Amino acid sequence: MMIYAVVWLSLCCLVAFFLFELYYPKRVVKSGLNVAYEISLHKAEERQVLLHKWLESEKAGHDIGMNKAQESWARYHKDDWRKSKSA
Repeated sequence: MMIYAVVWLSLCCLVAFFLFELYYPKRVVKSGLNVAYEISLHKAEERQVLLHKWLESEKAGHDIGMNKAQESWARYHKDDWRKSKSA
């Protein structure tokens, strides 16, 4: 009878552990260094967009606006710029 109780208790613990992991998965926490790097990368990207806006506005002879500059920079330069920063 004692063996059945031990087996039953073990199975209950395994099921409880499985359900706990299923409903409350471990949270992945980024290290502070990665977050700081991503913030600095975003700031540098903003500067590149502003530079692109200025250059394209000069070509056009008028202010092209931030939205158009962001779309244009993302379409033509973002991938290459990101690759250069990750290398």
